[in-house]
Amino acid sequence: MIAHDRTRLTTRLGQGQYHHTPVMLPEAMAFLRPERGGVYFDCTCGEGGHSEAILKASLNSKTVCMDLDLNMLMVAKERFKEFEGRTWFVHTNFADIDKAASLANVANSDGILMDLGISMAHLKGEKRGITFMEDQPLDMRLDVNRGEPAHSILLRIKFEELASAISEYGEERFAGKIARAIINAREKEPINTTGQLVKIISSVVPRSGRINPATRTFQALRILVNQELESLEEAIPKCLDMLGWDGTLVVISYHSLEDRIVKNAFKNAADIGFEILTKKPLCPSEEEIEANPASRSAKMRAIRRKGG
Repeated sequence: MIAHDRTRLTTRLGQGQYHHTPVMLPEAMAFLRPERGGVYFDCTCGEGGHSEAILKASLNSKTVCMDLDLNMLMVAKERFKEFEGRTWFVHTNFADIDKAASLANVANSDGILMDLGISMAHLKGEKRGITFMEDQPLDMRLDVNRGEPAHSILLRIKFEELASAISEYGEERFAGKIARAIINAREKEPINTTGQLVKIISSVVPRSGRINPATRTFQALRILVNQELESLEEAIPKCLDMLGWDGTLVVISYHSLEDRIVKNAFKNAADIGFEILTKKPLCPSEEEIEANPASRSAKMRAIRRKGG
């Protein structure tokens, strides 16, 4: 196993400066084995922490860096100038990995990584309403040129659909009360900012412990806006098809619904020539969680196409 440090990356977006630490980096590299060389896909490249480790592991390794957020992709591209000729950058959803492969003229892959977490830059840098820590426009799209923003969805969504999304995606037991409060509030004025939404949620959900009452609803709306679960269900079969012999797919999820999709897809693939490498999902070490609290909910699963 090759040792990889938990590199801390500094990202500058707009006026801010933020630190991003790749989650479960040594574990991901142990499964992907980039020291062998080959072509690897980083389906959620972000600032490029995992991809950088892949490129540094061997002079013969190459990466196809994908991300739905063009700003994040440009950050990685700027950082990877030293790897010119060994990287491709494709602005797209990971569900379109087949199209990204075609653009990069790549037939198959030696390894694919999907880190489904939200970047620190989204939480502290870009004012898209993904976080409720400050008042921001209620957009929530990872790609601002694609899909419908959250404020627009909240203006026209029906009560039943909204309550169902908050309950399922946010696992929020007050989903019905929250959905009804949102429907009532929008009749008076559009809900255009995170501050408005937090106030509405807080009016019907009692605060309990350290978790903000808006946390689960914001998560649910982000998943709904970006169609994250639908994209994941579409992406995994395509990723498996892309793997060459002995190629590995690694997925890091942060939500029970995501992990369930990955688990079931891997279970089905085990019947058609794939070997599941993680009987149970791996979790970050206590040391990593202490150094990077954002990693605490991460779960990693890995699967490999059996050699031919």
